[in-house]
Amino acid sequence: DRDVRFDVPLNQMKMRPGERLIDYLDSIEDTKGNNGERGRLMVTNLRIIWHSKTLPRINLSVGFNAVINISTRTAESKLRGTTEALYILTRCNNTRFEFIFTNLVPETPRLFYICIGCS
Repeated sequence: DRDVRFDVPLNQMKMRPGERLIDYLDSIEDTKGNNGERGRLMVTNLRIIWHSKTLPRINLSVGFNAVINISTRTAESKLRGTTEALYILTRCNNTRFEFIFTNLVPETPRLFYICIGCS
């Protein structure tokens, strides 16, 4: 998958033929786009999917073929304050997007291992 998609209909968030769920994490904040919004992050063999827990129509899907770089840095979260976060830089249709995800569970590096290991 090489697309970056925002606020897609829920039926397009479902797994596609050949797509497998690798892992998911609850209590993940989309710190750049939806700061203060608790959500779920799912990692499949094709893409990273994040959706808001309170409003699932607020979501995004990032295909691994659109990812340029994945790293960790410090970010400012409304829910956690200053914390280490996962930065994902993407490119889709000659447009660059940066996503910042923060694990809201302290002392849990699983978010970083899952996403960096799958890219």
